[in-house]
Amino acid sequence: MRTVLALVVGVVIGVVIWWLGASPAWAAALAVPPTAFGVLVTRLPRATDIVWSSAPPPPGSISSALAGTLASRLDEAAKDPRRYRERFRGRLARLGIEASEMPDPKELAERLRRVE
Repeated sequence: MRTVLALVVGVVIGVVIWWLGASPAWAAALAVPPTAFGVLVTRLPRATDIVWSSAPPPPGSISSALAGTLASRLDEAAKDPRRYRERFRGRLARLGIEASEMPDPKELAERLRRVE
């Protein structure tokens, strides 16, 4: 509907220019740019449209819970080195993280507690 309205406005512009004394060819040539601009504007999505989305989650809600859980598990693993080797190193290797580059479990648990 808006595109039709833009085309009608273009035709009216051409008729007004022709009525003011221009030849029909010049009237059409001068009416094409504003008509094309009007059609383009009706085809583009509006930049001011409202995007309905929920508010972002409060910062740190899920990350602090995950960091706290991981910190407690790493603290338990620090008490049992075999558990650290079996559980965490295997999982880190599956993620593509070299376990030898990771700090020891106590230091890693302390860093994660600071994230909380």
